[in-house]
Amino acid sequence: MAEKQAILGNGAKFTGKITNAKSIEINGVVQADLVTEKVTIGNTGNFKGAVKSDLVVIAGEYEGKMKADSIWLTESSRISGEIHYKSLQMDRGAALNCRVVHNWDSKKDQEKKQEQTEETQDAKK
Repeated sequence: MAEKQAILGNGAKFTGKITNAKSIEINGVVQADLVTEKVTIGNTGNFKGAVKSDLVVIAGEYEGKMKADSIWLTESSRISGEIHYKSLQMDRGAALNCRVVHNWDSKKDQEKKQEQTEETQDAKK
């Protein structure tokens, strides 16, 4: 895992696209789009951009559109934009100023739910 881990230290700035990192820790300023398994935005971290990840832990600032299975917002986190999540843990003090979507579904899941709804309606007739 260490070979696929990226760390951006406090005071560092990065703009661009981040790829091929399984885990990334951000303590500096980042403007990027990111797809990874785990993202950690530290107390001094500031991230702007799109994130798609299995797990996101935020102690700093985030602005953008995020899709994650699990999100943990610590007491110092400040979020704006839009987050889509399946599991959300929010500590007292976390600040949300964004659109929040619970249990977002993939296109296949939506099609399956539609089929089940139609079958249920047909059975009632």
